[in-house]
Amino acid sequence: MKKLLIASISLIVLLQANAQYDPAALAVLDAMSNKYKKVEAFKASFSQKLTNESAGLDETISGDIAVKGDMYVLEVAGQKIFNDGTDVYTYNAEVNEVTISTYDPEESEITLSNVYDLYKNGFKYVLAETQSNGDRLIELDPESREKSYFKIRMTINAKDELKSFTVFERTGNKYVYSISSFAPANLSDSYFKFDTSKYPNVEVIDFR
Repeated sequence: MKKLLIASISLIVLLQANAQYDPAALAVLDAMSNKYKKVEAFKASFSQKLTNESAGLDETISGDIAVKGDMYVLEVAGQKIFNDGTDVYTYNAEVNEVTISTYDPEESEITLSNVYDLYKNGFKYVLAETQSNGDRLIELDPESREKSYFKIRMTINAKDELKSFTVFERTGNKYVYSISSFAPANLSDSYFKFDTSKYPNVEVIDFR
């Protein structure tokens, strides 16, 4: 009886471990990733909602982003951020000031430019739910316990498009990113470079 109990427990643990690399979830994620990889560049509009019940936080901001490879231009919260793949220029129109820093890909772990491939490195995944409208809810669990977040939940529709993703942080913060529009775009590399000549008398603060 004791051996049977141990065997049953071992089987349950094995099934749970396998479920964390759910092939059904992987198929959905791969289809979504492959769809976006076919798009050389895109523009999207989004909203970000931050909530934390214990801290009484409930804030929403919206923005627009253009992406091409590792490069992006992000407009949000009164700032326009240019990332040309080498440097990051953060422009504040209110004070006509731009700060420059060296681009570090590891600094921003989860962004609209990398979220489509995020699952491929360092994550377990499971298909948590398929809704009646065809939306699939995928949960990603980081293998590293040193991450600031413990779960990411993606909603991918029947067309393999990412509708939203939610980041659950260990602090209790929950970030919900909802994508309201997405369209392929024809963007040159120069689009992602900050041109000081277009911003007369701008104050430049260079941290490189």
